[in-house]
Amino acid sequence: MKSIIYLHGFNSSANSEKACLTKEYFRACQNELNTVHVADDSLNILVPNLPPSPIETVATVNELIQELGLENIAGFIGSSLGGYLSLYFQHQLAQMDRNVKVALINPAIKPYELLIDYLGDNQNPYTGERYRVEMSHMEDLKSLSVNAEANADNTFLLVQTGDEVLDFKQSVAALACAKMWIQPKGNHAFLDFDRTLPAIYDFFNPPN
Repeated sequence: MKSIIYLHGFNSSANSEKACLTKEYFRACQNELNTVHVADDSLNILVPNLPPSPIETVATVNELIQELGLENIAGFIGSSLGGYLSLYFQHQLAQMDRNVKVALINPAIKPYELLIDYLGDNQNPYTGERYRVEMSHMEDLKSLSVNAEANADNTFLLVQTGDEVLDFKQSVAALACAKMWIQPKGNHAFLDFDRTLPAIYDFFNPPN
């Protein structure tokens, strides 16, 4: 069984609505595959809780990749900041001759500019964890920047034009050659996200 690592956004958690919907949908697809005895084609979704520090996040995900084994990584699904990080890990795995797919949901392209507004004390609404965002975190995020177009053939960009946090045009321009789902209106949380799940599943596991 191959695994997809879901990377949640800033100030979110593994229990976010999109992460839970994704796990449930892929689990249902896996159960359907099992009924026809082709379970080897199924995909497992793993959603780690990511720490506030970018460097600690990279270490957390790298540890998970090592536990799973490179050959068992099908790709990443990333929301907002998780989309930015997904591009980084896609690039890193490509350097190890492992080309993986990424699905990016309203991704942040320059999070080090956006998150300056959160410098200082914060609290995660899901976990209750209190933490500080430091200027050094912005520099750490900059160090994770990669050429977004380098693996565009293996990238699925999903955006809603009504995103109130990020300008969707920025990600569309940065990933001009990627497969795209551009939906009018909506919001940063991605309204009616469940409607995208069949397309995301088929992206990672194309129908015969």
